[in-house]
Amino acid sequence: MTEPQRPFGGQDRPAADRPMAPTGASEEEEIQAARIANRFDIRRLIGGLFMLYGAILLVLGLVGSHQIKTKADGINVDLYTGIGMLIFGALMIFWALRKPVVPEPEETRGEGSGRIRRAPAT
Repeated sequence: MTEPQRPFGGQDRPAADRPMAPTGASEEEEIQAARIANRFDIRRLIGGLFMLYGAILLVLGLVGSHQIKTKADGINVDLYTGIGMLIFGALMIFWALRKPVVPEPEETRGEGSGRIRRAPAT
């Protein structure tokens, strides 16, 4: 019996079951990749944007006209929103600095995280 034709060269096992091939990257390359990943970490970007917009709202809440500041039933919404955004942005940046991206250990490199498993066939 002949093997069925596979136009895209698929294998018998699904991709989740196949072990990943090692990347071949050296330790220095892994550390450099981790540094680049830390620079563009989404937590830093989100934290920076929230801090920028929070600072703008804080300034508007402090130096804006009295009529605009008390428009919402006498509450200075810009000031309180700016303070909240600054706090949230600082927490995001703190989180990114506290738990940075680290390279995989040599013994597990290229194996994947192992967190996602296929359900057993029924």
